[in-house]
Amino acid sequence: MTTYQSRWGHHPCDYEGYLKLRRLHRAYWEGLRLLARWNRWRAKRPQNRTRPEPVVPAVYREVCASPIVAVFQAARHPAPTPDEVTPLGIPAAQVERWVQRLDEQAAVG
Repeated sequence: MTTYQSRWGHHPCDYEGYLKLRRLHRAYWEGLRLLARWNRWRAKRPQNRTRPEPVVPAVYREVCASPIVAVFQAARHPAPTPDEVTPLGIPAAQVERWVQRLDEQAAVG
């Protein structure tokens, strides 16, 4: 496993990877808000639904179903030695795909 050294210790990803994880962490909490809004809308009886159904993009559902919070915390906190660094639980390619889909979603909406 490749580790990256900073002034504070060793990390499982570089700074660019950390920024992507940070973006996904923010999308996780935004996705939870969107899902809660949708659940509140769905809990109402059909005749009491005065507004249109809230849209929750698929990428937010996928990010919310992943362990992104634990992965982000692992990337944030350094380990004193390279041997103590815990590997990320999500492949870098998956992180890249989610960030790309979030960018596309932001451009559309």
